[in-house]
Amino acid sequence: MTRRTRALLTLIKIQETEKTNAARTLLTIREAEQRALVELQQTEQTMAEERQIAEIGRSELDDFRAWFPTGLNAIGQARETHEQARLGAENARVAALHAAVTHKATQDVFQRRAKERNDLLLRRECAELDELARREWRNDSFTS
Repeated sequence: MTRRTRALLTLIKIQETEKTNAARTLLTIREAEQRALVELQQTEQTMAEERQIAEIGRSELDDFRAWFPTGLNAIGQARETHEQARLGAENARVAALHAAVTHKATQDVFQRRAKERNDLLLRRECAELDELARREWRNDSFTS
């Protein structure tokens, strides 16, 4: 096995590990994105419920007014968290795709080199057989 072949095999193994790690990271980040989305939806639901309660009476409206900046802040933070998680998931998806593509490309190079090597060995073997056949034919021609 040549040094290039060993290097390609090593690279393929490293890329397999990177591909697996990228897929795991993507899964983890997508789960975080989903949790952030649920948190955002729950915060928005809380805001909607507080608004409905505020419509009941004067004291509830005053309570809502006092609570409203806190609610808006919570929604803003939840949206920011969700957006960061979404961007993280997108980056992880791109990284996973990149890892898969580079792994596939390296495998293709390795397979192409293996085919070329096999073709070369086959041509050499055929040339040797042809040479042996020519020698045999010459020996038979001269001895007859």
